[in-house]
Amino acid sequence: MNKHHSWLRNILFTAVVCSSPLLLQGSVAAEVPPLIPREVLFGNPEIAGVDLSPDGARIAYLAPYQGVMNLWVRDLEGSAPPRLLTRQKDRPQRPASWSYDGRFLLTTRDGQGDENTVLVRLDPKTGTSVDLTPAKGVVATFEASDRDVPGQLVVGLNDRDPRYHDLYVLDLETGDRRLLHRVNDGRPVSVQRLNGSWHPFMRMEPLSDGGLAYEIRLPGDLEWKPFLRFSFEEARLSSPGGFTRDGQWLYGMLSTGEDKPRFVRWSREELSRCSTDCQSELVHRATSGSLAVALSDFDTGAPSVLMETDLRTRLVSVDPSVRQDFEALSKLAGANEFIVVDRDQTDRLWLVVVTSDVQGEQYWLWDRQLQKHRFLFSVQPKLDDYLLAPMESLDFKARDGLRLPAYLTRTTLAPDGPQPLVLVVHGGPQARDYWGLDRIHQWLANRGYHVMSVNYRGSTGFGKAHLLAGQGEWYARMQDDLVDAVRWAIAEGIADPNRVVIKGASYGGYAALAGLTRDPSIFAAAVSEVGPSNLRTLLASIPAYWEAIRVNWERMIGVGTVDLDAISPINHVSQIQSPLLLGHGSNDPRVKLQESESIAAAMKARKLPIDFVVFPDEGHGWANPRNALAWAALEEAFLQQHIGGRAEPAGDAFSQSSMEWRLRSLPFP
Repeated sequence: MNKHHSWLRNILFTAVVCSSPLLLQGSVAAEVPPLIPREVLFGNPEIAGVDLSPDGARIAYLAPYQGVMNLWVRDLEGSAPPRLLTRQKDRPQRPASWSYDGRFLLTTRDGQGDENTVLVRLDPKTGTSVDLTPAKGVVATFEASDRDVPGQLVVGLNDRDPRYHDLYVLDLETGDRRLLHRVNDGRPVSVQRLNGSWHPFMRMEPLSDGGLAYEIRLPGDLEWKPFLRFSFEEARLSSPGGFTRDGQWLYGMLSTGEDKPRFVRWSREELSRCSTDCQSELVHRATSGSLAVALSDFDTGAPSVLMETDLRTRLVSVDPSVRQDFEALSKLAGANEFIVVDRDQTDRLWLVVVTSDVQGEQYWLWDRQLQKHRFLFSVQPKLDDYLLAPMESLDFKARDGLRLPAYLTRTTLAPDGPQPLVLVVHGGPQARDYWGLDRIHQWLANRGYHVMSVNYRGSTGFGKAHLLAGQGEWYARMQDDLVDAVRWAIAEGIADPNRVVIKGASYGGYAALAGLTRDPSIFAAAVSEVGPSNLRTLLASIPAYWEAIRVNWERMIGVGTVDLDAISPINHVSQIQSPLLLGHGSNDPRVKLQESESIAAAMKARKLPIDFVVFPDEGHGWANPRNALAWAALEEAFLQQHIGGRAEPAGDAFSQSSMEWRLRSLPFP
């Protein structure tokens, strides 16, 4: 939850992923860099999930306690020791945010990855916790907060009907809930505090063709009225956002008639008289395919700084009052990137994260009044002792001429000649890869592999045409893009054509399975984490509370226009020629365990080489670092076995995790 930008939650934007490093500190041997321990790369960071208190005097953060990430509070001034608030022993504690008055910390938990989220209140002095929403079987969503009522939140609960989230005003002190809006029609509602009260002001209706229709209800109005209507194509990069604090301007994103998004606003006066013909004012037209609000004015709520991201990110100031601050922070970051992640209640102190591709994230405190910065800490200083490889930004063409933005990290072990290549495919698929410190890239490069990530068609952040080019192209042109990336790397003398591995999680796991079954001569092996193998069963098991976005999924996959059986890897197991490493969480609510179990059984029946593990306490990915370390140890051994490279001994990584072997072909216990 972001207490400063909650009203903008409906604007389609891409956030900067703060997982990156800065300047090298320390020396290593030039010829053979030492192995970076998995513990340093994937174990607990020294600090994470930092949140600044409203008075600017304290931070809440996650740090290890007895080997597990737990919540702490620390004063920024003075010598008082940090206070430990939680004592999780197995599953890591999630980050927490301060309430506007600083009385409470708010966090969440779920049931070992089942994504049934519970909102939890913590006392920042004692750590005493209280569940504010039902403890089991209900997905709680944060909807809105406002500093004028620091003791309240608006939350969404699907306890009445698992398909829909009704809105409640929640009293943080008592835990009492008051129904604000009941959803009976599948139309999600946005809420904001306007004219001194909580007001559901916008609702969205998914249309049968995949488009979206928005209705608006201004304070004082009794009825909803039509506002915006987007076709399936326009809806990908268009949506209204939220009002300024005085309710006089509504901001949002439009891409009608253009490939790139533009940031716009509507006046309250215009909204009161218009309907579907409301005229917007242009605030900023993006030159790249991704546009977001990086900072809003603390008093008015109007956007102050926008963020555009193509292969790299640039900040665009639309408010002269913060220009001096951002110029100073740009000098601090240098060639790296930065983002303001939190502020105190006077807007004097900013918590800033500086990110890079060759050093861990750094937290700084920026004093706007004094125009001075203060270094706080590095997230993972042990990583900064190692020589990290730079991430290159690439642009090349697919076979049909489509632009393929990509990132490449080259191993420093063997700089000359073709090397084994690991193609890492992002999930989503309506997501993207970013520049910055990518721990998977650094890990694999350190082990002796070149590493590439490609923003294939269907990825977000590169314009409407790039996104829509993926419609109906699962197992087809989306997969062609990945093959074209490999062929480009081979033609450039980067990749050894006989030692290419495809790996990924979620959709990336599907792409890995597709690589083995569709292009068996290209890939020497594949690694699939929580990947679907059967599109029919995947669509049949979508969580009930995703019904509002089901039509988007179906349109992008191509339901009704493509043969789902033909694009499901489970039906092409006979084509597999290379080994597979498969991992899944038992509690995954998005991609059910049966997706991996079915393809594992089919490969076993054909006596194909497969290693299959299950984590009984995980969901859609690995939340517990012990499990992440075990999976990384398994991947290292798998890659070393099939395409060479270095590997750190597994040690006790497996025994320290919950990992269960289902099928095994690797030659170690």
